[in-house]
Amino acid sequence: MIRTVSRGVLLAAMVASVCAANAASTSSVSLVKAADQASLIESRHSDRDGAAVVPVSTRYFANEEMLVSWEDQQVLMLCREAVYLQIPAGKAGNVALATEQRQMIAYQAMLSGMGSLAAVAEAAGDAVVVADDGSETRRAGESRWAYGVERHEVTTQRLADGALRVRVRKTETVNNATPAKPGDMFSTEDDQAARLAELAPVGSWTEVVIHGAPRQPQVDPAMSLKGWISMGDDRPATVAEARKLHECN
Repeated sequence: MIRTVSRGVLLAAMVASVCAANAASTSSVSLVKAADQASLIESRHSDRDGAAVVPVSTRYFANEEMLVSWEDQQVLMLCREAVYLQIPAGKAGNVALATEQRQMIAYQAMLSGMGSLAAVAEAAGDAVVVADDGSETRRAGESRWAYGVERHEVTTQRLADGALRVRVRKTETVNNATPAKPGDMFSTEDDQAARLAELAPVGSWTEVVIHGAPRQPQVDPAMSLKGWISMGDDRPATVAEARKLHECN
């Protein structure tokens, strides 16, 4: 027995076939592996759409030196003892920064790129899928917190220069906490409120762009350090002098 097929069914089948044929092929990429091989990681974060965003770029060199830049400020790490800050006059106020303040600025700057990467990986997972044709790929992601989950929209893209772009935007906070009972030692109302207050607001987003081009061998030895602030009292004129002073290998 031969059954007739309606034109609507045929049209739907044709559309599905065309969409499948035109769907971009995809590849899975490990965020951890991409970051380990990166020469540059650019990160951006905002607590809400439309809020001011300060991009942070972290450049990695083959000899493990690092240069972090944001706005008009920079932190240069040549080796463990050779860390220098570039802060424009007036940004630090009218008094010299104490050693602890300098160390804190350097520490926060050096962790900023990895912190953004960790936040993205927590929501998106280590393995992300990217379209080989450079188009954006969107999917849902989740991350756990003490009393529930945070839900996110995860956008991934392979840029024209080969860089990997991953953007995570928070869409929902799911709170599964039950009312605290008398005698509770851990899941108290205060603890529940404190944990909830630690979460990023809905609408906040974090984006990282990971560049995998080969790393430069090292920071230019002739680079001037005039105006840079050290962690101690040394004032080398160039990167080469700083390396020699601190016996950087």
